[in-house]
Amino acid sequence: MSLNSVITKPQKLKQHQFKRRQLIPLTDILLWRIDAGVVRTLSKNEEENTITLGFWGQGDIVGQPLFPSYPYQVECLTIVEASILPRGYFYTQEVMLSHIQKTQELLRIIHSRKIKLRLLRLLKWLTDRFGNQLPEGKILDMRLTHQELAEIIGTSRVTITRLLNQFEKEQKIGWSQNNCLIIFNH
Repeated sequence: MSLNSVITKPQKLKQHQFKRRQLIPLTDILLWRIDAGVVRTLSKNEEENTITLGFWGQGDIVGQPLFPSYPYQVECLTIVEASILPRGYFYTQEVMLSHIQKTQELLRIIHSRKIKLRLLRLLKWLTDRFGNQLPEGKILDMRLTHQELAEIIGTSRVTITRLLNQFEKEQKIGWSQNNCLIIFNH
């Protein structure tokens, strides 16, 4: 569901461009609309472990007011274009429902019992949301390291590497020439 329809556009919003891995600047009152690209929202627990809170793309709204705990970061996973929403922008029930639904989808995935299933579901979910269709499957033009995948699903980097190699041998996944993940149709 695109949230662009929620925002009336009486004035043109200024777009900002961010590089891959760049953090989007945040304040207690600032909300951003993602116009292009993919970001992930992050926090850290008391042990300083990274916690992925969600993945957001075109039309989604992110910002500190939606997650009032600290630390909170918005990291660009691709080149991102985003617009600052006007001060006083009232995020509607539709925005909140979208956040809740997407967060619950991610929670459902990361609470799968088997690590293998957890990783496969995460990769499929990411390609379904942010991937592009190919004749043989979907390609994800967003790179996450093995360590980041491990942090997201609560396992080790070594386990991720082993499982990705296994998925590749089973022809569930593959890699493009520029190292983008492909999930094959089955």
